[in-house]
Amino acid sequence: MPKSGAGAGGPWPASTRFGPRGLSIGGILAEDLAARYGTPLLVADEEYVRERCRAFARLFPHPLYAVKAFTSRAMIRLVADEGLNLLVATGGELHACLSAGIPGERIAFHGNNKSDDELRLAVSSAVWLVNVDNPAELERLDPIARAAGVVQPVLLRVIPGVGAGAHEAIRTGAAGTKFGMPLSVVPGAVRRAMDLPNVHPAGIHAHIGSQVLEPDPYLAAVDVVLDLLERLKRDTGFEADVVDVGGGFGVSYTDERPLELDRLAPALLARIRDGAARRGLRIPHTLVEPGRSVVGSAMVSLYRVGTVKETPEGGTLVAVDGGMADNIRPMLYGARYTVAVAGPPRDSGPVEIDVVGRHCESGDVLARDVKLSQDVRPGDLMAFAGTGAYTYSMAGNYNRAGRPAVVAVREGQSRVWLRREDDADLDRLEASGLSFQSGPPPVEGFEVRPARPGDARSFLQAFRSVAAERRFIQTEEVSQTARQVRRRFRRPVTEEGAHLVAVAGGVVVGSISIRRDPYPATRHTASIGMFVTSAWRGRGVGSALMGGAMRWARDAGVERVDLSVYPHNQAAIALYRAFGFVEEGRLIRHAKKSYGYEDEILMAVWLGSRSAGGEREGGEPAG
Repeated sequence: MPKSGAGAGGPWPASTRFGPRGLSIGGILAEDLAARYGTPLLVADEEYVRERCRAFARLFPHPLYAVKAFTSRAMIRLVADEGLNLLVATGGELHACLSAGIPGERIAFHGNNKSDDELRLAVSSAVWLVNVDNPAELERLDPIARAAGVVQPVLLRVIPGVGAGAHEAIRTGAAGTKFGMPLSVVPGAVRRAMDLPNVHPAGIHAHIGSQVLEPDPYLAAVDVVLDLLERLKRDTGFEADVVDVGGGFGVSYTDERPLELDRLAPALLARIRDGAARRGLRIPHTLVEPGRSVVGSAMVSLYRVGTVKETPEGGTLVAVDGGMADNIRPMLYGARYTVAVAGPPRDSGPVEIDVVGRHCESGDVLARDVKLSQDVRPGDLMAFAGTGAYTYSMAGNYNRAGRPAVVAVREGQSRVWLRREDDADLDRLEASGLSFQSGPPPVEGFEVRPARPGDARSFLQAFRSVAAERRFIQTEEVSQTARQVRRRFRRPVTEEGAHLVAVAGGVVVGSISIRRDPYPATRHTASIGMFVTSAWRGRGVGSALMGGAMRWARDAGVERVDLSVYPHNQAAIALYRAFGFVEEGRLIRHAKKSYGYEDEILMAVWLGSRSAGGEREGGEPAG
């Protein structure tokens, strides 16, 4: 275990401490974070991320954060606030930046196989630069820019013949790479770019690889690019305003010595400045693309131990509640991490373990031959350092596991950057086959039917009893009169909505109202409000009411049904999920109750529209 007291150093975030109560980050115990947010959990040291951004902004004139390393709106806004521009590789990453409020003029767009739709999005968003990967992309980009009435600045990505990086799969600058143009192709591409009326060749882009730990490959790539620019000036008259030397600056995961930016930056900038002057070239603006080096060492993954096994060979397997779904890098690249027990230390002697995941793959191993100063037991919390880059970005849903939450910590405070992915998030992708059955038959003793005028007083009594609880519905004081309710119950089922009640022994014990939206653009949508009295909860009343409301919706041709629910009402949320509802958002402090504010979770289910043959989209019967 790292030394207690001072910062842990190495691959750990700057605010990490190991003390008698265990690991803490940003002034908060890891055990407290795990108890509050669950595991697996990614914890980001926000101040450390900011310090890394400030270092790049101080050392380099034009740093761009590579969004692919870790993507969230909070992260995008943070790096932009600290002075870095953004580099995206897909339309999805571009959308994330735009949604975070970043103007296109602060975004560069690269990628080896951009679609026409992605190029249109880039041009319409007025991105600063498009890094063109190949000559065919130039031919597609020009008419798109022409249709938008703009001239799009571009960089031409070249293959410098200099490859570097910790693994073959992340070396991008050597011959045979899928990225960029061979040097022999570049003069023709430059001439064509100069001829096309709606693109402007602003410069050259070269990227050598990722997790590079020495400065020499960068300097060698700069020499290749400057020699190319000298030939291009002589043969085509082209002079570059911009040279993008890429990113890939290495960090520490175990015992690596990270690339020293304070040494690299002045050497790199001087090589470009002096080399351009010596070749009679215009001194270009220099771009760099840090991603891993901004966020890699800023995050820690927390896992809870489930099982500890001894192997026949005498080894120890420690199984945690995450694995290859939330961190594929050990399986994909053989990536290694520094691992520690995050709880209070025990005097139990050194051990050597393999940490494995919970997924149905023998290769689901997060770390091998981990040496620890204490044993590991079920229930222990384990921490992996250096998991900020390309873990969440590459996470998936194997075995239908949701991606972990991401929480930022700073000065003793925590805030969620990305909430935990749950079953409802995955259900949202289902296009058909939703079930609207009401579950097991309800217990005898009640019936669900359309409300009647004679139910008015009993309905109001039930409504007031639930309102008095204050925790389950918005209403706390019922102002309706029996006369008003009777009038409404005279036509309980119409084309506009339905009001159903659950009645036991002549007494209303539950109610559901479903109402179509009155506006033309949203008449395909209906909203639900429901309550069940306390004595009848958990007895099938809610399921029966929901079943009746959903039958009305299908018969009435409603395509979408929505509702809101308080987060603490887990029984109701489970019921709605059983009927296919998924969470679509959260209204923060939307309800001001007598005891304080409540968030509201927005949930909805898509039923689909009727086809000419009476079928729902996806082949479901219309009812």
